[in-house]
Amino acid sequence: MLAGKVALESEPMMGQELPRLAARLEKVRSGIAALAQSRERVQAQITVLERQEAKLGGQAAKARQMGREDLARTALARQREAESQRTELAVQLDQLLGEEAGLAIVAQRLQARKAWIYWFGVQDQDREDAFDTNVGP
Repeated sequence: MLAGKVALESEPMMGQELPRLAARLEKVRSGIAALAQSRERVQAQITVLERQEAKLGGQAAKARQMGREDLARTALARQREAESQRTELAVQLDQLLGEEAGLAIVAQRLQARKAWIYWFGVQDQDREDAFDTNVGP
């Protein structure tokens, strides 16, 4: 008797929770999309810096061949700066990947909760429909 009463009392809560879960899930999915865009942007910047490092290394070698140690030092200093920036971006990329993975887990949990509420709501509705068809005039 008590279980039936609890189930009846929880129906309005489940009905209210479903739209809230859907809104939270949409927010989380938007966050994942934003993080994915940031990740792609950071990866593109890393690629640019890798190319710049290679180019500066080549310039330093060429300057040494020409006997221009001053130019070689300048190119190597720029190369070290590009490497430092790339390292910082790699740390940032790791953080973004971690946040993205965390949000993906949250999204899975929200989706599972939403499915659970929906499934039990459908089950309750099926029971009500079965009861209504058994009732005579």
